[in-house]
Amino acid sequence: MQTTRPGMSFGGRIMTPGVKGLIIANAAVYVLQTVIGPSLDLTRWLGFVPRDAIIGLQFWRFLTYMFLHGGFFHIGFNMFALWMFGSQIEARWGTRSFLVYYFVCGLGAAVTYGLFNLVGMDAFVIMIGASGAVMGILVAYGMTFPNAIILFMFIIPMKAKYFVILLALIDLMSIPGGGSVAHLAHLGGFLTGFIFLKTTIPSLGGGIGLGRGGLESAWRRYRTKRNMRVVRPEDDAPGGNGRAGRSDEPRSKDQKTIDAILDKISREGLQSLTDEEQEILRRAGRE
Repeated sequence: MQTTRPGMSFGGRIMTPGVKGLIIANAAVYVLQTVIGPSLDLTRWLGFVPRDAIIGLQFWRFLTYMFLHGGFFHIGFNMFALWMFGSQIEARWGTRSFLVYYFVCGLGAAVTYGLFNLVGMDAFVIMIGASGAVMGILVAYGMTFPNAIILFMFIIPMKAKYFVILLALIDLMSIPGGGSVAHLAHLGGFLTGFIFLKTTIPSLGGGIGLGRGGLESAWRRYRTKRNMRVVRPEDDAPGGNGRAGRSDEPRSKDQKTIDAILDKISREGLQSLTDEEQEILRRAGRE
């Protein structure tokens, strides 16, 4: 996915842990490519080859291709974009959610490229680079900070949402020309990121949430909801389905707290719960 895309934002001034780890890993692999790559042919064994990865079941290629690059400018642009946009996304989502999203987009880019090039000579063409995953990061930036100003070609200011759409259109129109750039992989990362975000972020129509708490908290909330029991007052009343006489007992403070949390879930959804409220429901589910 070798490319030299124009346009950058100068809003990122920190390097978050996940972004830092990815940049170090990519740089280390690039050094290996330069020093021992010619003798070991790392690109041939670790790059994404549609026929080998899909038909040959060499699944490691879906991951390893993201850490290989075709030159200094190739890796330089990708890592620069990863830092400028990715650091802000990671700071908002958390490291684990950011890394999950990054690799999901990279995987989607490889799958898209592979399925469209599974037959013919292109089935044996090697694809390398983090551009598909980085394209997913750009999509996340455009959807999270749609009105942030980005300098296209380092000169023309435009809103992030339009900048990302413009990049996707450039890739789409460039597909017939082919060349050394895997435009299909870029579009695969774009679409994967867009679908992933639309199905996970509540404000974009999803139901899980990648903000505070991240995917890990979403999983904890799911388990809490699955294990949660609700006792209705009529079930405990005399003659009801519960144990007789319980309706005369004063409601405990814990029960009132649980009822308040359940009301909050009804109004605002599971993603609105704090860590303390989630823990209260987990304890209630185990009792």
